[in-house]
Amino acid sequence: MRHISLTSAIITFFHFCAMGQIYQYQPNTQSKGIWESIQVDAQSRVIFSDIQGPAIIQKLWLSTFPFEDKDNLELANQVFIHLYWENSDRPAVSAPLSDFFCQSLRLQAIDNHFFQATNNQLLFTTTLPMPFRHAAKLEIENRLDKSFELFFGIDLEFKEIDKDAMYLHTHWQQINDLPPDEPFMLLPALTGQGRYLGTHLSLYQRNIHPNWPWYTRPVTVYLDASTPGKEPSLYIKTLDDFFGSAWWDREPEHHVYSFPYFGRPVVELAANGDLEIALYKYHIPDSLWFHESIQIEIGKNWNWGNQVIGNGTWTTTSFLYLKAPSKE
Repeated sequence: MRHISLTSAIITFFHFCAMGQIYQYQPNTQSKGIWESIQVDAQSRVIFSDIQGPAIIQKLWLSTFPFEDKDNLELANQVFIHLYWENSDRPAVSAPLSDFFCQSLRLQAIDNHFFQATNNQLLFTTTLPMPFRHAAKLEIENRLDKSFELFFGIDLEFKEIDKDAMYLHTHWQQINDLPPDEPFMLLPALTGQGRYLGTHLSLYQRNIHPNWPWYTRPVTVYLDASTPGKEPSLYIKTLDDFFGSAWWDREPEHHVYSFPYFGRPVVELAANGDLEIALYKYHIPDSLWFHESIQIEIGKNWNWGNQVIGNGTWTTTSFLYLKAPSKE
C-alpha cells in the first residue's frame, strides 16, 4: 500500500479546494489570453494593459531581454508594477518587480503556491487571482536611466464576479538602517473588510552572530477590535515561527528551502559575516480575516545574552484582499 504523509495530504486537499472543480462546465465564462510587448522609456510610466470587466486575471507573466546579472537585479529592483482597480486614481498594488514576484535580493528559479520562475533571467509569473468588476489598468514604472522592451502575458476569465469577491492590494516598504531595539509596522493600521494573504520579506543584516539572535523579534497581529495596548489576535514570539519554521539558532547550517505556503529562498553570508535572507509566508490554511481593521507589527529584538546585534535594511511586501479598492 502506498503511504502519503499527513502534510502532503493536507497540501493536496487545499490545492484542490483552491482550484475548485476544474472539469465543471461554466456556460457564461469566456477565456482570453493577451501576449504583447511594449517599449518602456527611461524614467517613464506606461499603462501596458487596460481591460474592461467583469473578469479575473488568472495569470500574469512579465519579462524583458536579460542583461548581466547585476543589471538584471537592478532592473527588477527599480522597475515597479502598479495595478489599478475600477478606475481608481491610485494603485491598489504597487511594488518593485523583485519584491512583488517573490525574487527579493536574488533573481532565481522559484516555485510556490502563487509565484513561479524557471530561471534567473528576468522572468516573473504569478497565479494570484485578481478579480475586478468594471476595469483594470496595469502599469509599469521605469525608474532607470535606460529603456527596455516589456513582454507581458495576461490570462483572463470574463464572467460575472461573485458579490463577495475582493480586490488584491499590496503594502510595500523599505526601512534602512533599522536598529535591533526599534519595532516597525509590517502593515500599518488599515480599516476595511478583507483577508491578509501573506508576506514577502528580505533583509540585509549586520553582525548576526553564529546563533542568529537577530530573528528574535515578535510578530503581533491586531484584528478588528484588537488594537495596540489591548490583547492581540495573534502573538508569535519569533520571526522563524511566524514564517512557518523554528529553531534557526540550532541549525548547524542555514540552507534554503521552498514549500507551497512558506519558504526561505535566499540565505547568503558575506565574508564579513553580514547576512542576506529572503522569506515568504502565505496564510492559506491559517487564514487571517478581518471585518473592521488590521495592523501587524514586528517588534523589537529581545535576544538573549545581551549580544550586540547590528542594524538591518528590511524590505517587506504585504498582500491582502479588500472588499473595496482602498486609497489608504
